[in-house]
Amino acid sequence: MKTEEMLIELLGDKYSRAILSMTSSMECSALLLCTELGIPLATVYRKLKLLEDSGLIKHVKTIIHLSGNEEKYYRCVVREVKVNFHKGMLSVSLKMEDCNDKIIRLWKRLAKPCSNEVSI
Repeated sequence: MKTEEMLIELLGDKYSRAILSMTSSMECSALLLCTELGIPLATVYRKLKLLEDSGLIKHVKTIIHLSGNEEKYYRCVVREVKVNFHKGMLSVSLKMEDCNDKIIRLWKRLAKPCSNEVSI
């Protein structure tokens, strides 16, 4: 299957769109996506694999719990998608997140005042 067709198929899938939407605003684990979106966990894992293989999301961190279980977190790296159909040809163009966006998000998070700070 052509890359454009794969991307359009992924973007046309309601579960993939829901995962992309949620991971575009925050880092999410499969369990969080399952719980928040009401999608079966097996489906979430399958969609995450497809989205990661296609480059639409990235694994950003892994948390290892005291029990030894790993919890992977994902983030959408797509900022814009354009689909064109011209003269019988289908094309898809993607604008991806700039590496600097991560630094800006981190800086903004660190710059937020703590709720227990006291102003004098």
